[in-house]
Amino acid sequence: MDGCNAVRSPGSTLKPLVYGLAIDKGIITTATMLPDVPVNYSGYSPENFDDKCNGLVSAGQALAYSLNIPAVSLLSQVGVPHFTDKLRRNGFEAIKSDQEMGLSVILGGCGVRVTEMGALFAAFANNGVYAPLSYLENNDSIRTSPLISDAASFLITEMLTKLVRPDLPNNYESSLHVPKIAWKTGTSYGRRDAWSIGYNRKYTIVVWCGNFNGEGVPELTGGDIATPVLFDLFNAIDYNSSSEWYLPPASVDFRLVCSQSGLPPSETCSDIITDYFLPQISNSKKCTHLREVFVSADERFSYCTRCLPESGYKTKMCKNLPPSVTAFYQLNNITFEQVPPHNPECTRLFSDNAPVITSPVNGKEYLLEKNAGQQLQLQCQVESDIHWIYWYINDKFHKRTKPNEVTFFTPDAGAIKISCSDDKGRNEDINVTIKYY
Repeated sequence: MDGCNAVRSPGSTLKPLVYGLAIDKGIITTATMLPDVPVNYSGYSPENFDDKCNGLVSAGQALAYSLNIPAVSLLSQVGVPHFTDKLRRNGFEAIKSDQEMGLSVILGGCGVRVTEMGALFAAFANNGVYAPLSYLENNDSIRTSPLISDAASFLITEMLTKLVRPDLPNNYESSLHVPKIAWKTGTSYGRRDAWSIGYNRKYTIVVWCGNFNGEGVPELTGGDIATPVLFDLFNAIDYNSSSEWYLPPASVDFRLVCSQSGLPPSETCSDIITDYFLPQISNSKKCTHLREVFVSADERFSYCTRCLPESGYKTKMCKNLPPSVTAFYQLNNITFEQVPPHNPECTRLFSDNAPVITSPVNGKEYLLEKNAGQQLQLQCQVESDIHWIYWYINDKFHKRTKPNEVTFFTPDAGAIKISCSDDKGRNEDINVTIKYY
């Protein structure tokens, strides 16, 4: 069997590409903080390899730790069509014939070959320029094409060179035998495929481990099985290699950013770090991880401009977390400084800050398999002082839940109105369409 050209699941090995595309679109830099919390994309809820979430993580850490949830989030922002088009245009033949692809493609939901992965990572090694594999020296007929920018390629290499990561094999933490390489591991669903792909300025090596019949092996992971082989190969062919490493291209500069967001600091930021960025491309908005809030003298209540008293109040800097991260912390009893509950006597209270339904998605059409028992997930985000949520399906009461509690229902075919009310009487309605096949 020709193992190099057999179609296999890539596991997590395609993640560097989506990070590179996100860098080129100005979505992230290495220090950008990304939510790593439970999320639902029209019924698809990715999970990390260890089934745990970390709240907020930097993009560099998310890639080095191969976290699934941030990778899927970035793919949703980059766009599946843009991502798969890059693969199709750069030699991934199995993906060319697979027209219907979703967000799971970034977690191994597609087919690739060893040769295709080698050419992909060789492009990272060659400043983002893709070239088909050639078995002839000085082959002038090869046509190259840009995969990602040289700036994005440099940042990806920086991320993949980190040694503090879970896929570093045991006994290598303090070893002199860790080669100077950038590398990425991957493990497919069912542990059928274990990958470790690495490169330096001279070589790109792909290691795939598994059974040719596709049978899974419980102990098979990219970090434990494939990476030691990758390290041994680099040490065998390039042990005394030059210490010369990749230098920042002219398209990359560095700047000061707030460590809490990865954005340029505002006057309230105190923990400042340096970070590479792409001038005129990377996000230049100032950090807003803190916001000034009017609170009562005893800090029991917060005020808005409409209910602010003439005296007896003060200002306080409070964490300005994304709603999804706030919900995750509350649901898991993770301590953080929250904005005090809003003044209960505020006349604005009953018109603003209504629940926000996060699942299902308003206006979406859901295709479900008939007689398969599939259900839709109901979830919302509410203010911190809410105790109960009331769900209605087509104006009929469905269930009472705790804030951030996930519940499900079996929908009928057709148009469905879903309503969510909190215990202060504030409400949101959405509409979805259900079709069965």
